[in-house]
Amino acid sequence: MTKTEKPNVLYVGSPPLFSKGASAIHMMKMCQAMKGMDINVELLFPDYDKSRDIFDYYGIKDKFKIRTIPFTNIPGRQVVHGFLSSLYCFFNKGSYDIVVTRNIVFTYFATKLFGIPTIYDAHHPLVNGAARWMFNSFKNSDNLKRFTTNSGGLAEIYLKEGLNEKKLVVAHNGVDLARFYISESREQLRKELGLPENKTIVCYCGNTYRGRGIELLIDAAERYKELHFLLVGGLDEDNERYAGSAVSRNIKNFELTGFVAHTSVPKYLLASDILVIPYSGEITIKGGTNAAEFTSPIKLFEYMAAGKPILASGLPTIREILEDKKTALLFEPENIESFCNNLDQLLGDSHYLKTLSENSLYKIREYTWEARVRKILKIPF
Repeated sequence: MTKTEKPNVLYVGSPPLFSKGASAIHMMKMCQAMKGMDINVELLFPDYDKSRDIFDYYGIKDKFKIRTIPFTNIPGRQVVHGFLSSLYCFFNKGSYDIVVTRNIVFTYFATKLFGIPTIYDAHHPLVNGAARWMFNSFKNSDNLKRFTTNSGGLAEIYLKEGLNEKKLVVAHNGVDLARFYISESREQLRKELGLPENKTIVCYCGNTYRGRGIELLIDAAERYKELHFLLVGGLDEDNERYAGSAVSRNIKNFELTGFVAHTSVPKYLLASDILVIPYSGEITIKGGTNAAEFTSPIKLFEYMAAGKPILASGLPTIREILEDKKTALLFEPENIESFCNNLDQLLGDSHYLKTLSENSLYKIREYTWEARVRKILKIPF
């Protein structure tokens, strides 16, 4: 394969499908981007309920080939699917130039036992001793062609674990810009979604785990009764706690939609006026892991693509993407006064609000899924 040719790629994935998590969205969008770039890509995945249209569920326009491995849709799927996928690749050597995966078990067997050229795409630190042992066993393997992370903060964590800097590529998450080309006006979208038509809407979209700053938004809603605070997404058990808090304080301008399909997210963002990421310094992901040092939320890139002003916590990983007073206003995490001061600035200056929106919309062109694919596969821009 010459430098100008595009590789044949196998993507080995194993996150739960048709769920409320972002991992499957990431996997499907990466494969769609490769397909749209005329890269020969195939997804190798555990068997799933094929009566459901996976492409429609994730809003995939450029359909790609999916091959499933039976008997892997069980508890411990990451381990079983990782091992069986490595066997599949071994017996199909020559069919693919490179394998991309977030499955560390696959990476171990592929690089150490079967000589399969692999790119490991890390999205969180090593979660236990077994993962650390596998990482240490393959981190210097010649078959590990690249080790990619979705934030600079995560890259630093792995460099401290002994990763060779020459193998490292930082490739932030991305966005499917085409999903935000919606013809309906903001007013039409509000009618469709049942949102207040004549109020300024401050919107947060995403999970509502501990540390996401939802308590701060409830406090803000109590102060700004003329605004409508909208929370899109979250698990029922988390949302019920926040809804109960708002009701007990007689806060009526705080709305939780609960889970919405990912394909509907752009409509909510485009129907809103201000988009917020109120993360605390101890933001958690599923399982309770503190992700403040390495989080790279997909919502951030979707916010930018929506072309709306962004008000976000000034966490280091957020600052990797957003620049204070240029592409967003950044406030001190967990500081309600800092949040409100910045919100007041947005509400009081329509010209500044428009400038921030335009700057972030221009910046987002650097963070498409196609741009991420080019970084990971080292395809010239």
